[in-house]
Amino acid sequence: MSARRDPAAWLRTYDTSPVADIAPDAAYRKETSDNGGRTWECPRSSTGEFLKLDVADALHAGCSVEQARGVVTIQSPHPAGGLIRYTPTH
Repeated sequence: MSARRDPAAWLRTYDTSPVADIAPDAAYRKETSDNGGRTWECPRSSTGEFLKLDVADALHAGCSVEQARGVVTIQSPHPAGGLIRYTPTH
């Protein structure tokens, strides 16, 4: 079974740092970009739990995850591609 389809491997990713370090109840604004981050669209409220899921999916798929000043930018592992950005809304 490939790593991408191995549920146990995904759970190990979810249960270890940096994913496990994300507070599930933290508030975020989630946005997406399909042009390399030049513009961001579809802002919506989100939580750390959704950030954890997106980060785990991205890392498990071998996609990049970057953090700068609390903002997390994820290379989307989904077929449509693009970027996903989570900004804390404290």
